[in-house]
Amino acid sequence: MNTLVRVHVICEDEEKGRKALKQAFDVFKKIDHLTNRFPENKPVAFSPGDVLKINGSAGLKPVQVSADTIRIIQRSQYYAGLTGGAFDVSIGPVMDSWGFGNNQQYVPADEEIGRALSLVDYGKVEVDPGKATVFLTEPGMSLDLGGVAKGYAMDEAVKALREVGMKHALINAGGCVYALGTRPDGEPWRVGIQDPRSSGDIVAILSLKDSAAVTSGDYQRYFEQEGVLYHHIIDPSTGKQARELIQTTVVSESATDADILSTALFVLGPRRGMSFVEDLPGTGAVLIGPDKVVLATANLNNQLTFTGDGGYQIARNVTQKR
Repeated sequence: MNTLVRVHVICEDEEKGRKALKQAFDVFKKIDHLTNRFPENKPVAFSPGDVLKINGSAGLKPVQVSADTIRIIQRSQYYAGLTGGAFDVSIGPVMDSWGFGNNQQYVPADEEIGRALSLVDYGKVEVDPGKATVFLTEPGMSLDLGGVAKGYAMDEAVKALREVGMKHALINAGGCVYALGTRPDGEPWRVGIQDPRSSGDIVAILSLKDSAAVTSGDYQRYFEQEGVLYHHIIDPSTGKQARELIQTTVVSESATDADILSTALFVLGPRRGMSFVEDLPGTGAVLIGPDKVVLATANLNNQLTFTGDGGYQIARNVTQKR
């Protein structure tokens, strides 16, 4: 998943705690294998995961996949429909045109983007839960589950921790955080929201219990060319970078949903994004624009504290302190 995963469990029984850690990491390894779409640097005996098989059979035949992959794609398709395609797992050809994933990034010509965009259509991703198959109907199509895999893996890791009796845990997977239960003292876990323009600072602190907070930003994966920053969050309608926001943070009981929505809201932008997320029950969001104006949903007021640092202007009636 191209990130560092940290799992912190608090347990009086050390052996039990270490077993829980192993099970959580086993989940991440399994989902990483299923969803990884890049075969490079794998051993000769490597068995391709579901996404590699799906992409390799695009336009040819349906591929039988695991129940995890079916659930990931179904949830992605659900939000693709709700957001009008702002989140689209068939974005793979466009991501390839920009070189994201192979460390050979460059700015493609409009003609190249156009060819890639012709292959992006979530409606052409056919999922058959009964037969446990996925089919990309057009040759050249490819799935990219980078905007959902970490969140899904986190939800499954939390299930594994709960099954072995863990009541206090914090998982951090590169901008994707889940707080299981409370801290041992009964207080909520406190998680910082990074300042998108100063990596060592934080804009706000979230209080979390049994919920996920997922952040997407234009600083996480990017390259610069001729003084312009090109990040990895692509608008599926244009094939180019979404520019109306520089960071989104979504809070939800489901890390899968929060992961998807952090990307979808980034693409939708501040106006459409806030209008969309405010209608989602049990979901909160913090959106930051390039003008350093911060929007936050009202349902986060009691668990969100802004630091007041960095020159950000808060556009909601929320607590500030230094």
